Amino acid sequence: MMRNDFGTWGLRLFTYLAMTFLFFPIFITLLVSVNPSEFILPPTGFTLEWFRAAWTSDTFVRAMGVSLLLGLTATIVANGIALLTVLAFVRYDFPGKASINLLVMSPLLIPTTIFSLALYVFFARIGFGAGVLPLVIGHTLHVLPFAVRILMASMQNFDLSLEEAARNVGAGPFRTLRSITLPVIRTGLVSSLVLCFVLSWNDFPISVFLAPPGWLPLPVELFSYIKFQYDAVGAALASSLIIISALAIVIIDRTSGLRQVVQR
Repeated sequence: MMRNDFGTWGLRLFTYLAMTFLFFPIFITLLVSVNPSEFILPPTGFTLEWFRAAWTSDTFVRAMGVSLLLGLTATIVANGIALLTVLAFVRYDFPGKASINLLVMSPLLIPTTIFSLALYVFFARIGFGAGVLPLVIGHTLHVLPFAVRILMASMQNFDLSLEEAARNVGAGPFRTLRSITLPVIRTGLVSSLVLCFVLSWNDFPISVFLAPPGWLPLPVELFSYIKFQYDAVGAALASSLIIISALAIVIIDRTSGLRQVVQR
């Protein structure tokens, strides 16, 4: 018993230390973003001036618009492809099913930086290079595996007899999809949409390789800013991204349960 207790407490201590190591930079970033003295710690007061400067900057506002449009486009396209893929996987058995599944999930097996470089080389070889279309394709491929995994889990317990019953009373394929399938998997679909948008919104490697001049997403603009400017505006903008991601996690947890999404 003593050895088991020692091992349990040792694991807990290691877990707490690891969590502290991971969350400490986030805590410092949040602290600096509301500190009137910028990077001088401990803080000397509280201010939202850095947030105001970040959210009223023409450069950052334009970058937010780019990230918003890019995230929405990649999220919608990826979830549309994921839905059709999952429906095919669940309903039918066909040759090469396992290989296609592995191909769809392959971006998860490759470090994002290597994946981004490979995309850049591929698009450059076919005459595109950096551009809006390659950027959208890159973000779509990046979030697609997450959408497939979440929707696949939502469809595992789906009763196909519901669709058969709808077909028997005269509903067509699109009517069945709209009235039966989508409402049943609505929770998983909402989770997938939110998660994919957050992943696209926060992505840096793909954006820095594929974003064209004049159409830079927010993470790239933030990186360019902090290279040359030494103030807390960058920290405030980074804190904004952290808060948005945290709100997305809360939404996922409230809609389908964070543990279920992680297990998927």
